[in-house]
Amino acid sequence: MFHIVIDGYNYLNKIRHTPIDASSSIDILRKAILDRLARYKKKKHIKFTVVFDAYNSPFLTRQRENYMGIDVIYSKKEETADDIIIDMIRGRPSRLIVVTSDRKIIDEAKLKGVTFLTPSRFDVLMEEEKGHPLYGKDEEEDERREKKKGNPRRLPKKIRKAIKTVEEL
Repeated sequence: MFHIVIDGYNYLNKIRHTPIDASSSIDILRKAILDRLARYKKKKHIKFTVVFDAYNSPFLTRQRENYMGIDVIYSKKEETADDIIIDMIRGRPSRLIVVTSDRKIIDEAKLKGVTFLTPSRFDVLMEEEKGHPLYGKDEEEDERREKKKGNPRRLPKKIRKAIKTVEEL
């Protein structure tokens, strides 16, 4: 079974066209996204963990809750969601997929060989419930390929592995 770890506020900010501000009800937005993930979880039988920042919270320990089968973690005082996600990546459980656009987390995922998706690609994947979000072409990639040896029509091994992982979702 896949385990998808989502950087909660990063995901909310990227899929919305306007940033979260004081006028937005954060509780309503969190509940809406957790409801949506719960529906997707029910169809696909995937384990989800959503990590939210609670950097300025008064709690000295991480707060956890289970929302319709989704593990929700709030960071403790002086800790960020990024710290929690990076710890999970370093633990490197099998079949882990990280959803974030945070460069620090993406770099750690690349270093450890963990598959990652950007929030917008994951959102498209949830909408389609199938597809191949990693097949997109990149002009820079075409320029780099001119210098490489080997079969030019075959994707690099890391990308093939990531595509296979996403296909199994």
